[in-house]
Amino acid sequence: MKRTRNFLVFLFLFAVFMGAGPGLHLINPDPLDPNATFIAFGVPVIYLWGLCWYAVQLAVILYAYLYCWQDKDDA
Repeated sequence: MKRTRNFLVFLFLFAVFMGAGPGLHLINPDPLDPNATFIAFGVPVIYLWGLCWYAVQLAVILYAYLYCWQDKDDA
């Protein structure tokens, strides 16, 4: 159980780091490039990137809520 919690903490912090931090530089196109793509699936690429990482954060929170955050009295 401790290994799972450590993995969830790492995954959540990684998602925070990649979603709103330096991870944006991986997908943000160069504005001077004439062939740069700014839209994917009808949504700006930078918003889609953030939404995907927010989905990862939500999945971590839901998993922790359902499987890790249980009271000893509940069992």
